[in-house]
Amino acid sequence: MTAFANLHEKKFVEMVSGFSKQAEESGIKRKEKELNRLTSRNKEIDKLFERLYEDNVSGKVNDERFYKMSANYESEQGESDKRIKILCEELQENNSKKYAADNFISIVRKYTNPTEITQIMLSEMIEKIEVYHAEKANGLAVQRLNIHYNFVGEIELPEVAELPEVTAKIHTRKGVDVVYSPKKAG
Repeated sequence: MTAFANLHEKKFVEMVSGFSKQAEESGIKRKEKELNRLTSRNKEIDKLFERLYEDNVSGKVNDERFYKMSANYESEQGESDKRIKILCEELQENNSKKYAADNFISIVRKYTNPTEITQIMLSEMIEKIEVYHAEKANGLAVQRLNIHYNFVGEIELPEVAELPEVTAKIHTRKGVDVVYSPKKAG
C-alpha cells in the first residue's frame, strides 16, 4: 500500500477519498450554492409573509386570499427547510470523508518503506482484520484475511505493473509463518 501511495499519490488519494477532488469540489460548490439560494428564499418568504399579514390586517387582502397565500408560503418554506437539512448533512458528510481520508493518508506517509511491522503501526492503521477458515492449497494451509483500515475501511489496490511484488513474511510462532501477498484477480 505504501509503495502504491508513493508512486501514485493522486490516484491513492482519490481511492481513499472515494471520489476525485475535482468532482468533490464541484459537488460541494453546487450544494453550497443551492443552500445559499434556499436560505435566501426562506428569508424572502418571511418578509413576504410579514407584508401579506400587514396587508390582511389593513384590509388590502381578504382573509380567504391571506389563508391561501400563507399556506403556499408555509408549504414552500417547509420543503425548503427539508432540502436545507439534507444539504447540510451532505456537506458535513463530505467534510467527514475528507478529514478521514486526510488522516489515513498522513498515517500511510508516516510509514513509508517500513522495515518491520510494529504494534503501534498496526493500531494506527488498522481497525480490524477478518480472518477466514484455512483451506489446503498445494499442500499449504492458506487463510484469507480482509483488512479494514482506520478511517477508510477496506481498500483494494489496483494492479500496477511498476509496483514491486511485495511479500511480507512474519514469524508468528514456532513452525508458523504468515505470508502476505496481494490478492490476485482470477
